[in-house]
Amino acid sequence: MAIIVMVIIFLASATPGSIIRASGFGNNFWQVNAHFFLFALLYTGYFKATKNLKISLVLTLIYAILDEFHQGFVPLRSVSLQDIVVDFAAGVAVALVLWKFGQNLPKKLRGWLNN
Repeated sequence: MAIIVMVIIFLASATPGSIIRASGFGNNFWQVNAHFFLFALLYTGYFKATKNLKISLVLTLIYAILDEFHQGFVPLRSVSLQDIVVDFAAGVAVALVLWKFGQNLPKKLRGWLNN
């Protein structure tokens, strides 16, 4: 799952700014929510693979930094510390939910995360 989300993030990150603006997704609302959602999914994928909250969080942060670095080479895109913070916050949010409520998740979801 993590690899699929990483590819989706990479492709979105490789999209030139002109195409993003023309599609209507160039405003801050869409960007922040897309970052949060995709990196929450990425954290979940890392957790499913590692079964470790801290390692999954570190991997999420590393990918957020690499994503922004990559984005700096894409026409009409720029590196944003705000995006890295939002990406990391998504990982932290999922980590907190799993840490605090992991045992209370529905059986199917718990089973999926642990297999």
